[in-house]
Amino acid sequence: MSHQFKPGDLALIIKSIKRPENIGKACELLAFLVPGDRLEFEHNGLRAITHVGEHPAWLVAGDGVIGSNGDVGFALVRPSNLMPLRGDFQPEQQKAKEAEPCA
Repeated sequence: MSHQFKPGDLALIIKSIKRPENIGKACELLAFLVPGDRLEFEHNGLRAITHVGEHPAWLVAGDGVIGSNGDVGFALVRPSNLMPLRGDFQPEQQKAKEAEPCA
């Protein structure tokens, strides 16, 4: 599943092997990073430096989100492990049923 995320979007963490406690947590997408990127940032008064490993990932912030290094409030999450929290998520088949006139 491919999503067109952008900084500032809200998302739900739907998968995490290293930090399963992050599954189900809402987060804000801050920056998209690729391997080799190093980012120094400040968000809501917290300062941090992050390095991206071998996969592109979003730097996200959220209450209770835990990074792989133990940082609280921030994590790097692969795009495939995120579900957008915007728009209409009903499956197309369900939308079609709702649009059918009642007999």
